[in-house]
Amino acid sequence: MVLQSESQTIAGRVRRAQAGDPAAMEEVLASIAPAVRRFGLRMCKTAHDADDVLQDTLLAIATHLGEFEGRSSLSSWVFALTRTACARRRRGLKNQPPVSDDAVATRGDDRPSPEERAAGHELGDALARALDALPDEQREVVLLRDVEGLSALEAAEAIGVSVDAVKSRLHRARAALRAALAPVVETSPDCPDVIGSWSRKLEGDLSAVDCAAMEAHVAGCAACASRCDALKSALALCKTSASAPVPPAVQERVRAAVRAWASEARR
Repeated sequence: MVLQSESQTIAGRVRRAQAGDPAAMEEVLASIAPAVRRFGLRMCKTAHDADDVLQDTLLAIATHLGEFEGRSSLSSWVFALTRTACARRRRGLKNQPPVSDDAVATRGDDRPSPEERAAGHELGDALARALDALPDEQREVVLLRDVEGLSALEAAEAIGVSVDAVKSRLHRARAALRAALAPVVETSPDCPDVIGSWSRKLEGDLSAVDCAAMEAHVAGCAACASRCDALKSALALCKTSASAPVPPAVQERVRAAVRAWASEARR
């Protein structure tokens, strides 16, 4: 979730960029680039296509930011552009190999033990395979909601579907991820579907009574607590994945677009 102060800072940069400030435009693009590349990498599955998606999206933002009127959130607008760029790249890529498991990395600053690092890699590898196996329409809602932190409404606006459709796709995607991660986390066949309940809770579709029952069960069941923590940790790994620097050629093309935009804005 974006903090209010951070949101205000971004909004200020956008306003300055729209007014013709090239430095503000570069700041806006730099702040957006990591999320765009993460999304492109997971949707297109190759670093080359993710870089192309990044370039296409940043160029589109640089040339069309003046048209952004704020009727939807900036995140919705940016990811709508990113989806368009991804759609152009994904055609004919169904048989491409999955993205390298090296793209999903464990958090590096906590100095985990060798056992924790091994478990983290195993979980990350399992998540990478599970995400790649999801249908595109399910994978993108998981990325937008659970990785990039968009609200259900923002994700719906970015994709161009209803909020109910986003929730439905999320429930199915999270269930598939739960099943795929089962071999690497502790499970109990006698326990209720806590991941399904957790998913409905996140989307505001779980009654207070059912929510309390789920939380009480998780508090007293180590297996279910582990399952919930594993899925949340696995999704968090996507956001902490190492991102390669933007290739110099992409940076220069985007800078050229910013210079052209700034020159036009001064006329």
